[in-house]
Amino acid sequence: MKKYCLVLAMAVALYGCAGLQKKQGGPASGNREVTQASYKTQASKLESAKRLISQNKISAATEMLAGICSAKGVPGVTDEAMFRLALLYLGTGQGRGEIIQSQQMLEKLQKEYPSSSWKTHAASLIELIATLNRKIRNLKGENVSLSKENRELRLNIEKLNILDVEQELKDKR
Repeated sequence: MKKYCLVLAMAVALYGCAGLQKKQGGPASGNREVTQASYKTQASKLESAKRLISQNKISAATEMLAGICSAKGVPGVTDEAMFRLALLYLGTGQGRGEIIQSQQMLEKLQKEYPSSSWKTHAASLIELIATLNRKIRNLKGENVSLSKENRELRLNIEKLNILDVEQELKDKR
């Protein structure tokens, strides 16, 4: 009977620890089977990437975060890495490709980690990107329109100059 109580007490204690990890977003959270070792490894890589970002070593941080994101997913780590990587893509300011990469990463985060605390931030950022894309399209349309007006004005100025020269020639005769 004592052995049975001891085994039962150990099982309850171990289950309590697993339940605690689940609540804290540790390796037992999510639908994926994640080992304690892989959780610690990925969490350590994430901390290193955060340190690299704080040291303004963006390309190294981007590589490290991309590695985390391409490895087997670890809830609580991979979702944060995806969000931070999306921010780095946006921060490069290189062009349209990085904006698309960022948006895809945020959408992937929302799809693969629906219970992540980063999901709401991702949704806000996706909406902001969509709004900015609409504004960019509108500005490009206005730019095309202004360029056309500018060409027409230049042509009119040239015509006026020609008329002015012709008038001067008539006045001299």
